[in-house]
Amino acid sequence: MLAMCYQEALQENGCLDLFELQDVSQHLSWKAASTNEVTFACYLANKLDIRVEWDPFHPDLIASAPNATLAALACQFKLPLSIQIDWAMITATCLKTGIDSTMTIRAGY
Repeated sequence: MLAMCYQEALQENGCLDLFELQDVSQHLSWKAASTNEVTFACYLANKLDIRVEWDPFHPDLIASAPNATLAALACQFKLPLSIQIDWAMITATCLKTGIDSTMTIRAGY
């Protein structure tokens, strides 16, 4: 998803990289910038008068990690999770992950 937003942001604004997009975004309206999360991030960086350099596809970036890896880490470190069930947010903890990337959780404690 991020890859699609990234490519779309560069193409729609005629930019080659995120530094250029940060410059171009200063001329966008809030509404126009908010149609794409990468464009919006660049827009906000510009409004904050900062230059942000990042590699959205670095292999160690959490957004690039497979869901199975994130699930295993959540279980390993007993990260608290928030899950929406019947329109209510429930707190849960992962107990274990299965070979098929399923998670066993304890919810509502």
